[in-house]
Amino acid sequence: MFKFIKLATKNVFRNRRRTIITGLVLVFGATALILAGGFISYSFRGLSDNTIRSQLGHIQVYHAAFFDREEEKPLELGLDSVDALKATIAAAPHVRFSMARVEFMGLLSNGDKSAVFIGRGVEPEPEMMLSGNRTPMDSGKFLGESGAGGMDAEVVVARGLAKSLKAKVGDYLTLMTTTSKGALNAMDVKVAGIYSTGVPEYDERALMVDLRTAQQLLVTRKVSKIVVVLDATDNTRATAATLASLLPGTALRRWDELATFYKAVVQLYSAIFAFLGVIIFVIVVLSSSNTMMMSIFERTKEIGTQLAVGTSRLRLLVNFLYEGLMVGVFGGLLGLLVAAALAELIDHSGLRMPPPPGGTTGYPLMVDLVPGVFAGVFVLIVVTTVLSTVAPAVRASRMKIVDALGHV
Repeated sequence: MFKFIKLATKNVFRNRRRTIITGLVLVFGATALILAGGFISYSFRGLSDNTIRSQLGHIQVYHAAFFDREEEKPLELGLDSVDALKATIAAAPHVRFSMARVEFMGLLSNGDKSAVFIGRGVEPEPEMMLSGNRTPMDSGKFLGESGAGGMDAEVVVARGLAKSLKAKVGDYLTLMTTTSKGALNAMDVKVAGIYSTGVPEYDERALMVDLRTAQQLLVTRKVSKIVVVLDATDNTRATAATLASLLPGTALRRWDELATFYKAVVQLYSAIFAFLGVIIFVIVVLSSSNTMMMSIFERTKEIGTQLAVGTSRLRLLVNFLYEGLMVGVFGGLLGLLVAAALAELIDHSGLRMPPPPGGTTGYPLMVDLVPGVFAGVFVLIVVTTVLSTVAPAVRASRMKIVDALGHV
């Protein structure tokens, strides 16, 4: 077998110019697929990490009927016995910590103007641990941070909502909402800080208060959910299954089940990558087929001579397939090297992508080096090149000896 591969390699480089052109096509195709796959992988990783850290955690625990029916009053389907639930959760493997949240809505007023808000009651210290201490504060401090404490109930207001009410750090605003009993309640709060969510529409409505402040405002000890944070995202499914057995009478949702935007982005990028793969496949097939057809046309008399001296048609067919294999291997390997070099160059270039749809901030342009993508692209290039060689090789093996020897 080795001698036939050696012969195929020599034949491949008999016409260096044509082989180089075909190789460049293969290198371009492999590089494009690897860079696209690496960028998509980086985008998925960054988006999932941001989704987990900024909103969802890894797992969320709800009342058993939370997803089956609508609440008629705030926290009607909230969780009781929060401390006991958190203690049970903490005993599960891979759990770093958990925290309670209260979700509520109402009106925020500066005395002259009111605006609808979407509020979240949080435990400040765990929330900062979840976000990695990177809550994007425009001014002031986050809840519970040094310099943001005091006797007054405090609130941090999203940028758009603060702008709407002309609120600044240190101002007093009034929160108004419906309690868990259906009555109206109000509370004066001091603006501790102004932050940005990165989503303009959400910035116009969002605010956060301390969990106890939210419970006092709603006149309840219940919480909307418990957010569970793990030591690694890869452990989410296993830990969710464990918690489901430890917490009967609750409903659990993983972050990937709740992240509708993330799932939409994954579907879109996956479709784009598949479409790009089809285009590269067609280009490689056409280029390789053209190369082999030209090679066979130029070597018609040689083919006739081989058949005349007793070379079997099957051996002739296999020889041409070996040539296609060699072109694919050389082009694929060179494509991997070029892609790896370009990925490193891009990662250290400092280039940034514009803000995504619905966002306000851009992000660094990075390309992950994904072993699975490298292996898959190499196999795709080699297999595609060999398959594109089949038709010309079959045609060559079926030539009549007299016609081949008499070819001009």
